[in-house]
Amino acid sequence: MDELHIDHYGEVIICPYNKAHVIPAARIQRHLFKCRRQYPNANIDICCFNRAHHVPQKDLQQHQKNCPDRAIIEVCKYVIEDGTASLYNPSPMEEQDPGQQVAAARYNEQDENWDDMDAPRYDPEQYCKQNPVVRKTMHMTPSEKRNFREKERIRIATLNKAMESKGSAFGASK
Repeated sequence: MDELHIDHYGEVIICPYNKAHVIPAARIQRHLFKCRRQYPNANIDICCFNRAHHVPQKDLQQHQKNCPDRAIIEVCKYVIEDGTASLYNPSPMEEQDPGQQVAAARYNEQDENWDDMDAPRYDPEQYCKQNPVVRKTMHMTPSEKRNFREKERIRIATLNKAMESKGSAFGASK
């Protein structure tokens, strides 16, 4: 894909499916997805290192040899030890040096688990009650709204005083 710089516009890329399409670099993936559907018989393949690289089939092997994003995959695939590159595929019986064990432990600590079902559920109503958030009245009579607003003023004033006292106690301990 050809990349150009247009003054006062920025980086643009010429679409490999239709040379008349000149697309801003930030929107190229969306465009390629749509354009690929419009030109199903185009002899264009997608690079295995970057899905935004749509290359003619005859040039695909050459592109994949020289793809700038190939280095990202290669770094993850190979480990360089003592100046020699080897495919990193540790067996369970293989002993790791202490440095690798520390790095692996640190990596595992930083993993996020979005599937953790033990986390408490978020209740927005409870959060608003415990924080100085102005809540909205809905489906109430005028007298109920008046009472609600008065209770809200008292609740927010109490929460603000509690926050100020925590702040002053925190500032005094410094």
